Amino acid sequence: MRIVHVVDSMEVGGAEVLVADLCRLQQEQGHDVSISCLFRRGLLGEALERDGFAVRVHGPGGLLRTLPRLWRFFRHARPDVVHCHNATPAIYAAAAARLTGAHCVLDTRHGLVAPPYRKSLEWKFAVAARFCHAIVGVCQATQRNLEGAPGAVRGKITTVYNGAREPLPAEPGQAAVPPVSGFTLVHVARLAAAKDQATLVRAIALARKDVPKLQAWIVGGGPLLESLTKLAQALDLGGCLHFLGEQKRVRPFLEQAQLFVLSSISEALPVSLLEAMALGLPAVVSDVGAMPEVVRAAGCGLVVPSSDPQSLADAIVQLATHPAALHGYGKAARQAYLARFTLLHMADRYMEIYRNGLR
Repeated sequence: MRIVHVVDSMEVGGAEVLVADLCRLQQEQGHDVSISCLFRRGLLGEALERDGFAVRVHGPGGLLRTLPRLWRFFRHARPDVVHCHNATPAIYAAAAARLTGAHCVLDTRHGLVAPPYRKSLEWKFAVAARFCHAIVGVCQATQRNLEGAPGAVRGKITTVYNGAREPLPAEPGQAAVPPVSGFTLVHVARLAAAKDQATLVRAIALARKDVPKLQAWIVGGGPLLESLTKLAQALDLGGCLHFLGEQKRVRPFLEQAQLFVLSSISEALPVSLLEAMALGLPAVVSDVGAMPEVVRAAGCGLVVPSSDPQSLADAIVQLATHPAALHGYGKAARQAYLARFTLLHMADRYMEIYRNGLR
């Protein structure tokens, strides 16, 4: 099967990592897989090229300049499947792919797509959706929000939960994991407003009063590093909170921690949560996106209100002081990952959609 994945770019991000992993697995399964980037190749795109994938960049330029390039490419390449990722790739590519003979065209929305909607974008996406065989949300919350968007084609919308590979071991020369002392929690996410690490930092300061040996690792880079560092200093967390920067491979940090924490205020189904579950790490998450539906269904941790440092601190303290519960949640996390959230489960579900379109 000839499969083309269409993305904005393959810069480093949760959705892009997922697309790269899906491409590699589909190639391992014997499919002819390539990637079309609208704007930039990105670091992940360069890595895929080094691994032998065809990674094409059709930009720069707006819709009127890029659409003819995509049209010519699809007409020449004759893909069986064109799998777009997020709204803009569908707006640019879905009609061109369908009208040049692609047998299955679909789009995955990797974000929450929550109200209030960007109405101009969603109306354009609604037009593109008419050329798709399926519109995929990565969780039930995303599906519900897509169904409520302007112009939604409700009969085409379905859910395919994200899947993740087990995180890879550390590379030679990778930054060392800090010494573990006391109860250690880990947070893996870009340092950006949607992830609300400020609430996490404040919760750590509160939880430390009841868990004096609490250690916290924040893994990720981003524009809020300076402000978060200043907040940690103001709360006198220098001895227990460590900002570890962006790490290509996060397994060593997940393996050495006792608890995974995400404090996001906007989220769909983060791959970092699935990676933590893969390694049997219990979780405390905020009640946004798919995180509560996954954590509650798996029985692998606690859900707290978003933007509520005290509730987050209370949950951290509860698990830090109840090792039996912590162990049970960790065991449930691993079991749920194997049953529902592996990369293979996700790939198989997408293959069902591809084959339905090919009929």
